[in-house]
Amino acid sequence: MAIRAYFFVEKRSNWHGNGAMRPWMLLANQIRSFTITVLEVTVQIRAKSSFQETVISGMRSSKTYFLPEHVGFYSTNSSESLVFDLSQNISEILIKAIEERGRASLAVSGGSTPKPLFEELSLLNIDWSKVDLTLVDDRWVDSDHKDSNELLVKTHFIKNKAAKVNFIPLKNDAKSAKEGASLSEDALKGIAMPFDLIILGMGADGHTASLFPCSDELPIGMDLNTKSHLVATTPKTAPHERISLTAKSIFEAKRVILHLNGSAKLHTLEEAMSIRDSSKMPIYAFLEQGLDIFWSP
Repeated sequence: MAIRAYFFVEKRSNWHGNGAMRPWMLLANQIRSFTITVLEVTVQIRAKSSFQETVISGMRSSKTYFLPEHVGFYSTNSSESLVFDLSQNISEILIKAIEERGRASLAVSGGSTPKPLFEELSLLNIDWSKVDLTLVDDRWVDSDHKDSNELLVKTHFIKNKAAKVNFIPLKNDAKSAKEGASLSEDALKGIAMPFDLIILGMGADGHTASLFPCSDELPIGMDLNTKSHLVATTPKTAPHERISLTAKSIFEAKRVILHLNGSAKLHTLEEAMSIRDSSKMPIYAFLEQGLDIFWSP
């Protein structure tokens, strides 16, 4: 069911963080207190949402008109406010999972974009000892290598209040990602599947996780009939062998968030929706499947 509505919203953010519509969005007598910015909003019932049944599936503007209606879009005016709001979303998801099942599972991506988010998450009041943390992907390098995502999360995330998180690395002592993939797969058996939350990033070529369009292993990683949670990949346009979650594992997650900064990333999304070919831009498959985008300029 879809509902189309017009209302005034605060200029600071285009969608409240926990995925649920706030009461003020529906009360006309509160409109006066908000900045005069009129946006068209598509409200869609999504049973898969880990929050509420009702979520705002898109704040459509000239920047995001190309996105499917089932893709959630949240934006703020700064990366700092986005990090804060996203961290609160993550906190709610993890706490709810712990309350319902006793444990929560989270997979995060590497790169420069999530560093401030990791720092913020490390300060949250969550029972981190009940959270299983792993990576969406990693380069097949030593854990102290500068390009290691494991090193990234250990430096910026697994500290402060999050020091007790149960971290499961993807990299092991095998010589290559292909040789070590089965051991990495075994390590993930300690996490209850599907994941409660997966945080993705995206490259300029439309890759996400380590599912690169230039990789010969892409068809394996995108195969929805696979029984594997992981795939070893060797991108031709980026250094190092990789180990990555498969598209199927990501699709099956209870919640998937795409965390982006910068106008160039919106252009990449628009290009993916124009090409509509996941073999050329893998992110297209995830947009078609449905996820929530958190973006700042």
